[in-house]
Amino acid sequence: MSDLLVFGILGGLGLFLLLCGIMVHLKRWLRLLLMNGLFPGQPALATTWLGLSFCLLALGGLVGTERLPDPVPGLLGLILFPAMIAGVVGMFWYPMFLRPRWMRRDAALQARGEDLFAKRFLQGQGKPSDGQQP
Repeated sequence: MSDLLVFGILGGLGLFLLLCGIMVHLKRWLRLLLMNGLFPGQPALATTWLGLSFCLLALGGLVGTERLPDPVPGLLGLILFPAMIAGVVGMFWYPMFLRPRWMRRDAALQARGEDLFAKRFLQGQGKPSDGQQP
């Protein structure tokens, strides 16, 4: 019974992390981008890979490798371990080609100095005029 509880909690955590990562990729839950300040990489995007690995780990533990046909545990391992490594590495470094299109476009705007912050504050549009209070 305790194994079922452990793998159930692990599967639930994995589904939650997978959902969070997918929603960030789809530009829905952008408040999760605040996690990116905790690590040098992209933890908000790396949760997708960590969630996938936790789900597969829970699936393999709940079903049990002795009840599965021979190629299935190997396939689980071929997906689980690279996903876990991609999630952990993604916390510290996340390659640009794996980032969603909207995030790459925002990075290109920031590099050219055409993002909202640069337009408002660096190019003088955010300065209060003479009659307004600061």
